[in-house]
Amino acid sequence: MRTARLVVGLVLVLAPAAPAQVAPQQPAERLVVLPLAVKTPADSGLSIAIMDAARERLAGLARYKVTVVAKPKLCEALKASDFACDVLLDESQALLLARFMNANAYTTGTLDRSGGSLVASIRVRDIGSSGYAALFSVTSGNPGTPAALGEAIAQRLNSVVRAGEQARECNDQRQKSQFNKALDAARKALTIEPNLAAAHICMATVYEAQRMPLDSQLVAYQRAAKGDSLNATAWENVARLYQQKGDTLKAIDAFIHELQGEPQNLQLRLGIAELLRQQKQYQRAVALLDDGLAKSQGDQRMLDLKARICIEGELWRCVLDGFVAAVKNDTTRLGDSAFIKAALGAAQQLADTEQLLYFSHAAVRHFPKSAAFWKTLGAAFDAKGQRDSSIWAYRQSVALDPSDVGASLLVAKAIVDGAMYDTAQAGKLKADTAALHAYRNAFADKLDTARNYVAKAVSSPDTALRLNAAVILLTGGSKIGQAQAYDRARPWLEQTLQLVAPRAPADTVGPRQQIRVQASFWYGVSLFQMLPPAYQAMVKSKNCNDAKDVNDRIARTKEALLAGARVSASFVNTLLTNLGKFEEQMPKVRQAFKCKNF
Repeated sequence: MRTARLVVGLVLVLAPAAPAQVAPQQPAERLVVLPLAVKTPADSGLSIAIMDAARERLAGLARYKVTVVAKPKLCEALKASDFACDVLLDESQALLLARFMNANAYTTGTLDRSGGSLVASIRVRDIGSSGYAALFSVTSGNPGTPAALGEAIAQRLNSVVRAGEQARECNDQRQKSQFNKALDAARKALTIEPNLAAAHICMATVYEAQRMPLDSQLVAYQRAAKGDSLNATAWENVARLYQQKGDTLKAIDAFIHELQGEPQNLQLRLGIAELLRQQKQYQRAVALLDDGLAKSQGDQRMLDLKARICIEGELWRCVLDGFVAAVKNDTTRLGDSAFIKAALGAAQQLADTEQLLYFSHAAVRHFPKSAAFWKTLGAAFDAKGQRDSSIWAYRQSVALDPSDVGASLLVAKAIVDGAMYDTAQAGKLKADTAALHAYRNAFADKLDTARNYVAKAVSSPDTALRLNAAVILLTGGSKIGQAQAYDRARPWLEQTLQLVAPRAPADTVGPRQQIRVQASFWYGVSLFQMLPPAYQAMVKSKNCNDAKDVNDRIARTKEALLAGARVSASFVNTLLTNLGKFEEQMPKVRQAFKCKNF
């Protein structure tokens, strides 16, 4: 609002009045000298006093070279815009004031203290081809006084004004194609002010007109940038020349220097970021855009480009933060399935369970009929260790798309992975055989619900799905075996071994073999533990069919234990020794029962 009032006030103040008489000819150039920014408010009065002294002194030193806008005129314009006369303006306000006062240049800068000295960093900004663009520092000495520093600033500004006159002469002569005279004028300017940017820039344009090598022009523009490190014109041309030379990275560096002098130049910032993207300098591009967003929060063009760069550069944290920020600015974005999918993808890449859960919740809320989103929610719950919620979400996915075998396996895996046998509770029931048996069966019943979800994968032609099913069956079967519910473990392990049965004699390595070894071990252990009661029942029955069954079971047990011996060789050897005792009895059983079926 204050900037707007400044505009209105300046329009009123600067409305032309009818001349009463012919005024004496004034210098064509107008310069506005403004107070310097300070680090502490207590130095505001000091800054004003210093620049008042500098303005008044410069007006006397350069009265025939430049019109230095007097303080009463500045105060009149400022008061008309509801500003105090003695005020420190920011960059945008200073530029606005200078333009409406028809100035060709204006000063900005900072005032600091160094020991007992005052240090002023002055920048003269050229907005009307004055040739005054400059950047320099002046100190007052010790002890520092406003008058001393004001005098030093005025003397230096007077030097810039005198040199600027020659820089303008250089440009005039260049436009007339009087190149030698133009260069002479530039050299005179540099004799007065060796680092005057306008003189070096004029020389560069003369070199270009004379078709001199790019390096000659480049050196001249670099000298201009040395004199005014924030000079946009100098850096712009340095960048363009590097582009012509094919050095894109140096061109980008030059453009970044240009941006430092014009931090509000959005188009320049976007252009640099795009160049960095093309060079795959993704982190630098994001940092550049973040700096711009700090100055202009919520700018959609910068946000969109940043999102593109982050995705292309696989900067997933950056990508995810962008999605989170977008939702904060506009929650309706959660209703866009493409947006949700991209956000979920970024969260999955980072394994950010909090955001994965947040976006997957939002996904099923907005798209409750999407099996894929329910599956993702299940994965998010799984990652958070919330097994029951994970199973619930996976089941929703399977209900919506029964043909998704992968989702069915996820349900089975979640059930199996989440099942934990409480050995402490089992220990308490050790004295009560019936209660312990019921407790083991309850655990097996819980796991058995997973086998229904494995069924489709078992019959699938997809070998990857069959292998995943085998892993789930092995895990479930081994857990039941560890719970000593051996009769309930047997069907799990038998199905596992069927899925990974050798397809050729050489099929003895790889994941299938690893599963085969583990499953054989637990299958052998389960069969062995079930053997004594079967043997005792056979002895009582004196039935040859029962005897044959026991004989076959001994053979299967031995084969399984040998195949799984690598899991625990010493334990398997002990079991094989005991199994041998049963094996020794079977010929006697056959003879006693007069069996001929084995």
